[in-house]
Amino acid sequence: MNTDRRAILTLIAMGRITPAEAERLLAAWNESREMALILAASVSFGLLAQLHVHELVPSLNHWIHLQIAEIAHLLGTIMGGLR
Repeated sequence: MNTDRRAILTLIAMGRITPAEAERLLAAWNESREMALILAASVSFGLLAQLHVHELVPSLNHWIHLQIAEIAHLLGTIMGGLR
């Protein structure tokens, strides 16, 4: 349970707000979270739309091969040290 929900439950327990008011607060809180997720997804899709795949794929392929080579080197070092 997150801090915001606990705070709302605490306010109910203290009698400062009614359960109906708490429901409205939780609904508004959930709505703002959904809006933030929608905004983040929209920005992400907008940035992805700007990518040039024909340039990205070779770079990504090169990076993956470098990572595999580094892992193979590290494994060779570890395995060589165990003999």
